[in-house]
Amino acid sequence: MSLLSLPNEVLICYIFSLDTISISDLQSLMVSCRPLYNIIRESDELWRLKFIQRWGNFLSQTPNSYENVWFEWTTMRLKKAKEVQKAVQNMSSVAYPLGQSPLIVINELIAESYPIPEYVQNELEEIIDDKKIRENKTTLHYARDALVKVRISILDKKWRDFMAQPESRKSLFEGVSLISQWSTLGHGKGQTCLKNLESSIEKITDRVKQLLELEVGKVSCASTDDPKKKNLKILDSINQVMFNELGFKKFPNFYTDRRLYSNFQQAFERKEGCPAVLCAIYQEVAWKMGILCEAVYCKQNNREYENNLPDFMIMNRPLLLLRWKDSAGSEDDDSIYIDVFRGGYLNQSSLYPSLREQPAASVDSVLFEMLEVITYFRRHLYDRIYGLERMRDILSFYVRLECSMSPQNPNIIMCYAEHCIRLGIQLDDAIQLLQNYFQSPEYKPFIGYFYSLSPSNMLGKCISKLNEQKAEIAAAKTVHHRPSSLKFSVGLVVICNYKKWGGFNFRKPCVIVSWNVKFQKSNEWKSKVTSDDDSDHEEVDEDEACSRTKKVIPSQDQPHYHILMFDSDESNPQFQLNVPEETLELLPAAVPIEHDKIWVHFERFDGRRYVPNAEKRAQFPEDEAVTLSLIG
Repeated sequence: MSLLSLPNEVLICYIFSLDTISISDLQSLMVSCRPLYNIIRESDELWRLKFIQRWGNFLSQTPNSYENVWFEWTTMRLKKAKEVQKAVQNMSSVAYPLGQSPLIVINELIAESYPIPEYVQNELEEIIDDKKIRENKTTLHYARDALVKVRISILDKKWRDFMAQPESRKSLFEGVSLISQWSTLGHGKGQTCLKNLESSIEKITDRVKQLLELEVGKVSCASTDDPKKKNLKILDSINQVMFNELGFKKFPNFYTDRRLYSNFQQAFERKEGCPAVLCAIYQEVAWKMGILCEAVYCKQNNREYENNLPDFMIMNRPLLLLRWKDSAGSEDDDSIYIDVFRGGYLNQSSLYPSLREQPAASVDSVLFEMLEVITYFRRHLYDRIYGLERMRDILSFYVRLECSMSPQNPNIIMCYAEHCIRLGIQLDDAIQLLQNYFQSPEYKPFIGYFYSLSPSNMLGKCISKLNEQKAEIAAAKTVHHRPSSLKFSVGLVVICNYKKWGGFNFRKPCVIVSWNVKFQKSNEWKSKVTSDDDSDHEEVDEDEACSRTKKVIPSQDQPHYHILMFDSDESNPQFQLNVPEETLELLPAAVPIEHDKIWVHFERFDGRRYVPNAEKRAQFPEDEAVTLSLIG
């Protein structure tokens, strides 16, 4: 029986819609048969179904049924998949040895309007989850890096749209959701999903309605005629569901996992949250039940207490209440204050006399207070626990969020640009932010800044630093042919046995990334020793130490190796060093090295050595054979 002999409805609903019929199968049928082309092409519902079967329902906005765009959207999604895959595969060739996806490549991928940026995001998520692609750690590294940058671009637009709304239309729930999405940028498919959050709110709301229906069945209708009593009953039901049944509570005072502070999704899963998160959940549920609650800071007898809080208790400040005003009440202030940190207790206004004339806290102020607490952790805690460099890296991530929230604030953009210059990261992003500021209507050439440099001078420094990095990328394409005297090779896991000035020794495994026939000074690859005449053991460069002491240091004429090393005994455990050959010895049994930059140079660890990626093999063409001969 010919397919054409069947009714169109049978073809579409019972044959072509089967899971076993793929998009490529439909395309083949369209090419081979003109009548089938028209049938398949014109079935918008079929293409919507195939789109969701293949990629899931990831779109934040979907077209109306009458728009007939699903065929075009599916075609665009397939086209964009090929572009993204090609870009990721080629990323190392244009970014090695820095390991940062160029923003110009990202911007080209997402240059068109919605839904193109979300297509790119979804395709990168698919690449990261692909088992075959995950075998090449270099490709995986760039896919993850590109995904973060695409998401930053998407969230930049969402923040612009959100902040442009009048205060009356802003939702604390939406704002906290955006912060949570930012905090989970690098979590792959585990990034905070607004649809999931909204679904969680709907479940709480449905349960509240269910409780109210049960109560109505127990009491006479007359008892619920009073609007105030009815609304108080709704608030009681919200408290019953959120705090008694589900067990929502504030963070414990001795809470240590501060990564969860801004993770909205985790708040629903763990039933714990900071002031803004708990208020956002309660306020959203109340709004869906027809009750408008406004946030208000409770600062009476509280500020001095907050200023003396230890670091581990800072997560639960400042005290944020919700205020409900009975519009049908008397002229006297009979507001109800909802304390979400104490089980949603409904308190009379007499308990908070200082709040009677206090205006509601704006959504912006709550969000910026939340961001301030996040950066407080990084500024005052990470420098003590994880080391200064690690703290700066994470801090710059949240300074970038502040740029999204306040894109016309030059001091914030300057702060971010300064971080980028110091760390040598995201310089193209800092340049783009500065240029956007200059082109904005709010630009004021003579405004005062917190920095000695003006924005134009900072832009010049960023461009200069970026040009240095481009020169480094160009230099990495130079081929290094091995001299016969060289002992070790790229990809070997070796022991670095080095005596620092001051008598300190370390003996740690490391991996060789590159080499030079003799010492060459580099800003990126430090050769660190400790000076005997420095009581605080200040770290200095080898050549500087030579001039300051009479100690004999290793000859700089011997081969030197760039190594990546992890030392768990140090506050900054990841090292990127330039060491002389005599300090290294072959490690009989190789071990994996934990270092963030390792996959910029290698595809995988095979249990004996690190396998160089294509760029590394081109730079050191004879080394792989030597490595294999050394490990046997």
